Amino acid sequence: MKKYLLLAACFIFAGCSASTDKESLIIMSTADLHGHVFPWDYYADQPDEQHSLLKAASLVDSIRARHPKTLLLDGGDWLQGNPFAEFYAKVDTVSPYPLLTAAEAMQFDAIVLGNHEFNFGIPLLNHRISQTDVTFLGANIRDFETGEAAYQPYILNEFDGFSVGVVGLTTPGSAVWDRQHVEGILEFGDGPKFAAKYVQELRDAGADAVVILMHSGFETGSSYTRDDVPVENFGRLILDTVPGIDAMVIAHSHRVTEMLYEGSEVNPPVPVIQAGRWGSHLGFTELFIHREVDGSVRFTPGRNMAIPVEDQAPHAELSSLLEDEHQRVRDYISEAIATTSAAWNSDYARVEDTPIIDLIQHIQKKHTGADLSTSAAFNLSAGFGAGSISRGELARLYPYENTLFKLEINGEILRKYLEHSALYFATSDETGRPQPSGNTPGFNFDMISGVDYTMDIRREPGDRITSLQYNGQPVQPDQKFTIAINSYRAAGGGDYDMLRDAKVLYESAESVRAIMEAYLTERGNIEPEDVFKQNWALIY
Repeated sequence: MKKYLLLAACFIFAGCSASTDKESLIIMSTADLHGHVFPWDYYADQPDEQHSLLKAASLVDSIRARHPKTLLLDGGDWLQGNPFAEFYAKVDTVSPYPLLTAAEAMQFDAIVLGNHEFNFGIPLLNHRISQTDVTFLGANIRDFETGEAAYQPYILNEFDGFSVGVVGLTTPGSAVWDRQHVEGILEFGDGPKFAAKYVQELRDAGADAVVILMHSGFETGSSYTRDDVPVENFGRLILDTVPGIDAMVIAHSHRVTEMLYEGSEVNPPVPVIQAGRWGSHLGFTELFIHREVDGSVRFTPGRNMAIPVEDQAPHAELSSLLEDEHQRVRDYISEAIATTSAAWNSDYARVEDTPIIDLIQHIQKKHTGADLSTSAAFNLSAGFGAGSISRGELARLYPYENTLFKLEINGEILRKYLEHSALYFATSDETGRPQPSGNTPGFNFDMISGVDYTMDIRREPGDRITSLQYNGQPVQPDQKFTIAINSYRAAGGGDYDMLRDAKVLYESAESVRAIMEAYLTERGNIEPEDVFKQNWALIY
């Protein structure tokens, strides 16, 4: 890694490569910032040197000093994600959002809207957009009533003798995951369809190069099965079907991607970059500029890399500008909301029933009056006590801005739900330990409180729930239940489509975490025995 860093620094800043003598356009990019402005872990209240927009800003300044022709782009998911982001989405929505203050100072050319921009509702998103001069793109986000573009589809920037267009696209999954916020207001169209429309429009307008900036994965496929919602990930589909693309900047999967895609029959080799997550990297994509004798300009790929920010110092001026906002969040998130005499942890929460997950279940049932409750173990490093429980520790346990639903289901749906959850596991390995399948993220493995059941992962998928009882009696297929469930899951998120038509009895106005904080604050003290009931077991 150190050798890689040295080579990257040499190539970019010192001109070690012969290619630096050529005229080039440099596309810099960030991805999935999720509120990571400062190099700080607000959950633990300690430095985090691996993630920071302010560190990326130092790299941006260095690259601009070396290269006169640049674009700076972001792949979306900037409004939600960590306590810093959520402070300015829930606690203080009047002051400017510091991440966008930094983005404006850094002179981002465009930021595409990600799916998490819709977590707090469209009014807050549009309010934040109105507070900054940064350009936001969303070519396939359409007004539900008119079918017209709800956000700017693209930019066309002029340089010395040539122009570059950037089309912004986002995953249609927001129609599933944030249905309660967007249904009947916005539609999320097919990525390749709108790429084709606007790439051609830019070419007709004289663009010499076109960049696709998208919040969507490169490989095709979706985490949902909805015939009425277009495919979630469409990067490869665009390059295989839409001609006229010179570079692609992606986000959404949180991975580092550095590739030259040469498999397209309609495009020459196209550099594809994804700069990790949380400001961990700055994408650096070079396009060589070739000026032809007839006055036309064409581009060919050069270097394409994601540069880690870890060894960079945060941008001094921006750090000073935003220091008060950083301290406000630190003070707020470290406040104690309750106490406990026990240590709670989630290390084994996906293989055994634990008090810390039952805490979520207990509060959800208490709030809704439901028979059952369901929750995942979102973070296996979450925990607190003995002693005080802070807002930061609660946010680590429940990091998402889901609201809380109460649904009516029957025993048949309940069993299908648990069988789907059991897909998280492959089987036992040779040592007898349970092994994840690798196909289902941990946050899609749900546990249910209120029924007693066993999950035997030695059996074939679809036949793993070997015992399922309610009040000591076997659950019947037509037996009715009410269940407390978060908004992501109630909308079918994680491919839980068996819930799609379930009757909605209640939806909270507040997030699950806000409900939990209110409950704990009112109690003042919580102990494992107050909430824990052993009701499920994994057999392996």
